[in-house]
Amino acid sequence: MTDQMIAWEIEEWIRDYKFMLREIKRLNRVLNKVDFISTKLTATYGDEAGMPRGSAGVSQAELRQMDRRERRLHKYESIVHYLDNAMEHIEEEKHRIVYDCMMEGMSYTAIANHLDCSRDTIRKIKTAIIGNIVNKVKEANFLQYLNSFKSAV
Repeated sequence: MTDQMIAWEIEEWIRDYKFMLREIKRLNRVLNKVDFISTKLTATYGDEAGMPRGSAGVSQAELRQMDRRERRLHKYESIVHYLDNAMEHIEEEKHRIVYDCMMEGMSYTAIANHLDCSRDTIRKIKTAIIGNIVNKVKEANFLQYLNSFKSAV
């Protein structure tokens, strides 16, 4: 994968950061939900007694769906954790502020107004930040690690 493709991928992660946080919360809620299966302990009579009962276990389709959700959860958690740790590798304070604003989903114009500088300056800072993260991703082979989760999403 070329540096430009990795940069696009990282920009997409940053753009989707808030979405991933919400999805992690939702998946945790879905996967950790406890269903209490009510079972009748009294004998039944009449037509109901002769009817077949469904199994109380989890079907194969539900297990596959849970596996897909679990893999997606781990992938999103890995990306969010990586993006959070990327802040530590940014030295300049202004770059940290721009990165933080990007993670919040602010536009170039909003960030430029916040820092009282031009949109072009923000674009240059963003390019430097993304370039820094691209180098870290390549060093850590992070994309190869994520490919193990690729089949789930």
